[in-house]
Amino acid sequence: MDRLRKLNPHLRVHHVGDPEFAEFGRVVTAYDFGAWLRYLDTETTVPAEGNVYVASEPGLEALPPYASIRDTVYGGLDIQVGYCNGLASRLNGLEYHKSPEFFVTQTELVLLLAPYAAMRDFTLDVAHVRAFYFPAATAVELFGSTLHFAPSKLSDAGFKSVIVLLRGTNTDPPPVSARCAADPEARLLFRKHKWLLAHPDNPALAARGAVAAITGDNLEVKYA
Repeated sequence: MDRLRKLNPHLRVHHVGDPEFAEFGRVVTAYDFGAWLRYLDTETTVPAEGNVYVASEPGLEALPPYASIRDTVYGGLDIQVGYCNGLASRLNGLEYHKSPEFFVTQTELVLLLAPYAAMRDFTLDVAHVRAFYFPAATAVELFGSTLHFAPSKLSDAGFKSVIVLLRGTNTDPPPVSARCAADPEARLLFRKHKWLLAHPDNPALAARGAVAAITGDNLEVKYA
């Protein structure tokens, strides 16, 4: 933690176990995630560049604690279990889902988080973003009011993580013609059950139609 803070004076860096995390989610220790973590280790890879996100991975969904998470954390609603692996180290954007995202780390990493309530006219100043360090094998429930995006790596090898969401999240969104144009939040709907604020320094998201709704620097997490 001391080293991360020294390398990143531009960030407010916390440990996921610090009291500050309570605004964004809760650390979960009641389940055995060994099968999921072993699957990520042996059956998935980190891409040569960028990130890879798989929304629903049948191999993970066939393993415990899939049913327990579905029936307890999500109250019996249908869920999907996938993964995000990659080499990201910049903010690039922030998203939210209006329901929990269950997140398990296979490697140590950093998440950049901000509260929904900090948005003004559905834009966000990076001054509201905080960095949280996650040790390997940490599980959390991120609240639906937490803005988040892909993790940031803490080694050249990249990161691996399990992502649990309500089934259908991140699939094709409703057509623009079906949305209420008078609702200013409608412009952020990027995928089904995924509202996205892009950073203007991320042309890849802009090319896919994401709205540039983050002001300030495109924060970078430095680890070396």
